[in-house]
Amino acid sequence: MRSTISAFALLLTTFVMAPTSGQDTGAAAVSSPDELLRTFKEGWDEELWQQKFRGKTGYMRADDDRGWQLRMLTLQRLVKHGQEAVPVLLKSLKSDSTPERILAAQALGYLGAQVALEPLIEAAKSDADALVRLYAIDSLGMLGGDEQSVDWKALQKAETNRDTRKHIDYAIERGGKRIDPTVAAQLTDWDATTMSSARLGKLAPDFTLDVATGETVRLSEFKGKKAVVLVFIYGDT
Repeated sequence: MRSTISAFALLLTTFVMAPTSGQDTGAAAVSSPDELLRTFKEGWDEELWQQKFRGKTGYMRADDDRGWQLRMLTLQRLVKHGQEAVPVLLKSLKSDSTPERILAAQALGYLGAQVALEPLIEAAKSDADALVRLYAIDSLGMLGGDEQSVDWKALQKAETNRDTRKHIDYAIERGGKRIDPTVAAQLTDWDATTMSSARLGKLAPDFTLDVATGETVRLSEFKGKKAVVLVFIYGDT
């Protein structure tokens, strides 16, 4: 359940800001996995990410920051490639680029049972970056890594990062249950133009969301009744 909710939360983050001017969501979508990752590496500003996200400003991103949009679109397009993207992403888990390893670890969780668990287990155990380990753990849970295939207790014992340890708990809660294929389908079918549908200081666009209780709610149902706070589980996306 939590991974499904996380995927919806990830999709909802796309409502926050408009896409970069001139962004081509058609031609770029047919780029090969290698080309997508190369474009991502060229367009991602890790120094800016470190300053604005992991630095003094905490979890708030500037409203003119477009880097996360490039990351979201790259994730969607990689998942669209399906099994073709798997060997490229497994190779990227060994990249000297931390942002590339983070993205690869996350994307693999959407790509089905044919993804080998061993490279993700290795990333979860030994990658130097906590976010790579966190996403590798999430993907292991999404792919159905149970106690027979993943030594969760050993991972918990070795892990020093608080957030990553929490995600080990979430993966264990899944009990080896694989992600519903419809979640990946919702990601690949998502219309990237909705990134321009919200503006700071304006009314939020209406949307529906599956919540932790299993219910489906619609934002407009709360109009005039109570304040609504959205918590994006994948805030580092």
